[in-house]
Amino acid sequence: MNTDEFLRSQYLTLRDEIRESKAHIFWILIAGMVLVLTAGYLAAEHPSAFANAAIPFLLLALMLTYISEQNNIARAGRYLREVVEPRIQDLTCWEHWLESKHQFREVDHAFVISFSLIFLVFFAITTSLTLWQLVLRGQEWWVWSVGAAYVLGGVLVMYVFVRHYRASTAASA
Repeated sequence: MNTDEFLRSQYLTLRDEIRESKAHIFWILIAGMVLVLTAGYLAAEHPSAFANAAIPFLLLALMLTYISEQNNIARAGRYLREVVEPRIQDLTCWEHWLESKHQFREVDHAFVISFSLIFLVFFAITTSLTLWQLVLRGQEWWVWSVGAAYVLGGVLVMYVFVRHYRASTAASA
């Protein structure tokens, strides 16, 4: 395999990886909506069940999965822009063109931030409702341990999000 074939193979493979990650994000959102609605229904029908307390953890898992797929897209795009595309002569390739149009990148970043804020608001609402239900049932002793678990999970997701955001918005090397 010569260098041109190798570059073409890398380019096509990474574009496929980006396409697959975008499809995964779509299905993560669909599955997330179904799971949250199902857990919400179960929590409403069976108030003493585990479903109510599980919703915030479900949201944390969905957010981590979303960030992971976004990170795959950003990493593949950065590699294309910094390693593969500079070796392609006399053409402006997709990632370089996209990077030169800052308004398009701003929209991508705004979407990720907006989705994350919606997630955090929903996480805060479900967490507070769960903790309040525990208080109403006279299970105050669970409030502290469950609350600590929610806070720890939320802090970890925020840490991952900040790391992802910094990496995906960093200037080119």
